[in-house]
Amino acid sequence: MIHKHITEFNKLSPADVYSILKLRQDVFIIEQNCIYDDIDRIDLISEHLMVFDGQTLAAYLRIVPAGAKFNEISIGRIVVDPEYRNKGLGKEIVNESLDVLRKREVKCVMIEAQYYLENFYRSLGFKKISDPYDVDGIPHIEMRTELKQ
Repeated sequence: MIHKHITEFNKLSPADVYSILKLRQDVFIIEQNCIYDDIDRIDLISEHLMVFDGQTLAAYLRIVPAGAKFNEISIGRIVVDPEYRNKGLGKEIVNESLDVLRKREVKCVMIEAQYYLENFYRSLGFKKISDPYDVDGIPHIEMRTELKQ
C-alpha cells in the first residue's frame, strides 16, 4: 500500500481528484443511497490523505482547517473502498491523520461521524459530544479527541 499526504488541493493530480470523488460518490451517495452536496468547496482548503493499492484508492480522508466546519481542526469524508474493508485501513488512515496533527501540536480534533460508527471512533480515542442529529437523512454525532503530545 502506498500512502500519500497532499497538503494543498492544487497539488493533487487530476487522477487523484478523480479517484477521491469516485470513491466518495460510490460509498456516500450510491452505497448509502444519499443524495447530498459532496463537492462542498472544503476540499479546496483541506489536506488529503490517501492509501492506494496500486492505482486503486483504498482509503481516503481530509483534514479540514479550524473555522471551516468546526472551531477546531477536523477530519472528515473518511471512507474505505468496500473491497478493502475489515483490513484495518480505516483505523490506519485515521491514526495517520492524528499523527500528522499531533506533530503540529494540535490539541484536539473534531469529527462529524455517522452515528452507527460511534464505537469505531471511540476505539480511536474520540468521545461523543452531541446527541444524534440528521444530516441528509443519516443520523450523525459530533465527536472530539484530545491529542496527547
